[in-house]
Amino acid sequence: MSRFTHEKPKLTEGGERIYKGQEERMDLVEERRELLPYSASPISVLPNEILSTLFHELQRATRATGKPMVPPAEIILSHVCSHWRAVVLSLPSMWCIFHRDGRLIFNDRALKLDKQTEARLAAYLDRSREHPFDFWVKLEPTRQHFRHHDQQLTTSLLSVILPHLHRFRVFHLLFRVQQLPEEFRKMLAMASVPLLEICAICPDLIQSGMRYSTGSEFDIFQGGAPSLKYLRLDETSLFAIRPPLQTVVDLRIEWRRQEAPDCIPNGVLAEIFALPNLQTLSLFGDIFTFQVAGGGAIPNRPIHAQNLKHIRSTGTYITVFLYSHVLAPSLESITLSGLEEDEISASSLARILAHAVFPSLRVVAITAAWIGFPNDLRALQIILSQNVEELIFWQGTAHTRPKEVVRTLVGANGMPSSQQNIKKGTLSMHFSDSEEIGYYHQFIQARPNLEVLRVPPACLQPLTDLMGRLPTSIKIQAIDDSEPPLPLCWLPGPEWLDTEEDPFLAGCRVCRFWTL
Repeated sequence: MSRFTHEKPKLTEGGERIYKGQEERMDLVEERRELLPYSASPISVLPNEILSTLFHELQRATRATGKPMVPPAEIILSHVCSHWRAVVLSLPSMWCIFHRDGRLIFNDRALKLDKQTEARLAAYLDRSREHPFDFWVKLEPTRQHFRHHDQQLTTSLLSVILPHLHRFRVFHLLFRVQQLPEEFRKMLAMASVPLLEICAICPDLIQSGMRYSTGSEFDIFQGGAPSLKYLRLDETSLFAIRPPLQTVVDLRIEWRRQEAPDCIPNGVLAEIFALPNLQTLSLFGDIFTFQVAGGGAIPNRPIHAQNLKHIRSTGTYITVFLYSHVLAPSLESITLSGLEEDEISASSLARILAHAVFPSLRVVAITAAWIGFPNDLRALQIILSQNVEELIFWQGTAHTRPKEVVRTLVGANGMPSSQQNIKKGTLSMHFSDSEEIGYYHQFIQARPNLEVLRVPPACLQPLTDLMGRLPTSIKIQAIDDSEPPLPLCWLPGPEWLDTEEDPFLAGCRVCRFWTL
């Protein structure tokens, strides 16, 4: 710190006192400064290799919550100091994941990325060099956009990423537009994506008269997508921008708009089940013809799904279709959601009874359900075959009658309880009177092999009071976040940056309050 080096001015007596006091204070500051350790911070002298490890760990930790930091860790680290910036910019692996989740600006009646985000994407692509690249983008238009029916997604986004598609490991694009420009399909038509493993394209289109590509036809990635394993589409993607499906292991098709276009023909479902590598299938919403008031042709022969292990579906009709026409010898888990339309008809119930069971089925999950009609309850009995070892039941709509469901599960309504092999149960239901807590006890007593029962926290204490009458081998646990709520679901995390909630999880809310 510099000292007063200029000549001392002539001062009055009062000024002299002030000047002398200032000099004394500066001397004190100088003494203290000399005592301070002005050496470099220990972390700044670490080898670049150790700094790199620390930077990567910080980046991973910020993504572990499923809610990526804004701004991202790599941006923050690169603005601490020039040395850290040089280290971060020298690491392509720090820049190989691009995530954006936000609203679009409106410009010239077109949806487009704002220039700042577009520039950031270009920088990530450049800095990641030739590393495999993960692209997670959700574009959410404002309400103003929905008033313009001729809006289109501009090609600026694809123009930026097209030269780099050959190294994309993830191409996850959710963008709500009403019309898809032809340029979008043309630019992706002949693209080669040899490293692509995860793909989601959900434009939420409103288009009528769309043609579904059958057989080996497909519209995009005709240059090849040999590594594609996970594919998420909406009800329009199958028509407008269908990717190749032959290598797909996990397939999600979701109805995302309140006014969907023409339903997908039933025959397409048979094609999907027959995919050679398909192991998990998630179908959300009324997307097939038979789901619209039971319309569409009924298959005249069983539908074979040889490798299918896990399936999720919504609605009564698709549940009946699954249990009446599909043969899946490898199926391990079924998740049924929203059984809330008309009661299962007697003829449909007869088809279910006549159909072969799933020999490998071990887990049944029911969520957002309205089960109370006699035929629905009988169908529930059939679904819970002798092979089932785990039952998951989440409280459904206000119309769900848990009393009748539990009575069915324990065989108290005249229907035999056949689920003797259940070893684990998760029951999350409201009760209207204190006596109904006894149904939990009946559920336990009816299952000699039960090992674990997970219940809402509000039910834990009443059940604990009954523990004296329960086998000591049974563990009663409160439902928490220690394990996934469903056998098949996608939760945000370090490697999964889709921040849009899995639609099947909307009905998996834990009841935390006692309703007596």
